[in-house]
Amino acid sequence: MAARNRRIFITLAILVAAADQATKLLATYYLSAQGGGALLSFAGRYFTHFWEFPYSAGQPYVLWSPWIKLNFATNTGMAWGMLHGHSLLLSFVSLVLVGVICLIWRKYGARNIFLTVSLGLILGGALGNMVDRFRLREVVDFVDVLIPVFNYDFPVFNFADACASVGTILVAVFLIVSDVRQLRRKSAKCYDFTNYLP
Repeated sequence: MAARNRRIFITLAILVAAADQATKLLATYYLSAQGGGALLSFAGRYFTHFWEFPYSAGQPYVLWSPWIKLNFATNTGMAWGMLHGHSLLLSFVSLVLVGVICLIWRKYGARNIFLTVSLGLILGGALGNMVDRFRLREVVDFVDVLIPVFNYDFPVFNFADACASVGTILVAVFLIVSDVRQLRRKSAKCYDFTNYLP
């Protein structure tokens, strides 16, 4: 089981990271002011940029007005503008995070498929954004969501962010369910009077 889960963990992380890089390429191609032309030629230029990113925001594409639109943006920090301009620091933080995720999976998730999938999503998201930070010194974002009721414009995010967030939520669900089960077992033992029966 551990060997199978290892394959799932690594494969899922690679697929998420690859899909993230592909969606960022397409976002830059279709949504940046410098996009367009032959896609393969553009991809060749896009993936050869190192420590430079000569693309700026173009015309956003509205998916569901006014709630969801695709809007090209770059970020040298984290969500909500935290650590803005500290790409190098965040690159090494991402590298450490990747190592920590692998250690957590090895200790707790190797024999649990639910944790394997959850941590695989988080690892893939971390890898996807880490590639951007090391290669471009900024992260490409393109999903722009306006939250109904609160009318809150959520920070623009990308596929890696979405996968990492889903994985984190799944880990939280796993921990909550595990705690509830443990409490039920303890409660069952406390109210077990069978040992006192004649």
